[in-house]
Amino acid sequence: MRVEILRPVMISGEPASAGSFAEVSLADAQMLIGLGKARKAEEPEAAKPEPKPEPPAAAEVKPKRTRSTTPKE
Repeated sequence: MRVEILRPVMISGEPASAGSFAEVSLADAQMLIGLGKARKAEEPEAAKPEPKPEPPAAAEVKPKRTRSTTPKE
């Protein structure tokens, strides 16, 4: 679970400073949130898939003019 660290804390022996984000287990997240040292973070914008642009519509193709095979008079 992704959490935002509100106060400096040690997570699995590593220091985490206030204002940083961490990916922790559900149990660790619940403990940190319960202690008031973290809050649930929203997914970062980069992780959300961007909608794919629609391909441009195919241009209408007009048939080419063909020459007549009969001679002009």
